[in-house]
Amino acid sequence: MQIDKIVKSISTVRGVMAIALGGSQSRGEADKQSDYDIGVYYDADILDITALAECLKELDDGHKDDLLNAPGQWGPWINGGAWITFNGMPVDILLRDIKRVEEVLQDCIEGKITVDYQSGHPFGFINTIYAAETHYCKPLWQDESALLSRLKALLYSKGEYSPLMREAVVRKFLWEAWFSLACGRKAAFKGDINYAIGSVFRAVCSWVEVLYALNNRYLMNEKGALKWVDGFKMKPIGMEVKVMNLYKLFVAEEAEKAYQILDELHSEIETLSSGI
Repeated sequence: MQIDKIVKSISTVRGVMAIALGGSQSRGEADKQSDYDIGVYYDADILDITALAECLKELDDGHKDDLLNAPGQWGPWINGGAWITFNGMPVDILLRDIKRVEEVLQDCIEGKITVDYQSGHPFGFINTIYAAETHYCKPLWQDESALLSRLKALLYSKGEYSPLMREAVVRKFLWEAWFSLACGRKAAFKGDINYAIGSVFRAVCSWVEVLYALNNRYLMNEKGALKWVDGFKMKPIGMEVKVMNLYKLFVAEEAEKAYQILDELHSEIETLSSGI
């Protein structure tokens, strides 16, 4: 594999504890346009940032300077990394602080769910993304601590999908969907379509969070998530098509028809969630 050289090189950097394949490649959803996401799990107390930067420069086809965004530069959750091109292949290097990941996984399995603003995540960064990364990642290398194996064992300590996490996600985002629809409805009938569509987007993303949890599926992020819902056991029939039609109705200034469909979808998802 082309990524073997990447793994071999990065694994020599002091403080790097594990390397994993993530993203669409690890979930079996990749296509010809997909890049490679490489998770680099590190000990923040001893990570050699300079050595890691030099390593990435050497791996990059253009040997460019300043490729590495150090921890903190991409916000508190994305945590830093780099975009490199290796043998013509686009590769995203994503840094993960091991202590932070362990703390977040513990919160998730205990049903403590958070959402934070994060560039690149228009709905927000939900802490369960770390749980999804842990679930789907394919270990490429680990040091003697077997970090990734330990993280997976922690995540599954209450079952393959924590019942407390499932309940918390459903309750939190079902309310978020309802509130977003209520706020957007007022704006829509005042002609503020920009705000209304933004509120609908939040409602739809919240429904997606609920439906993934109801079906015991880990959700990586909002990108591309809606299209997989139709394959779930518990879901509204034809949800993706309905959502696409909703946006068209707003553009056509037919907000009343749009909200009829929105209300029906919310009612149906509420019913699916009634056992939680």
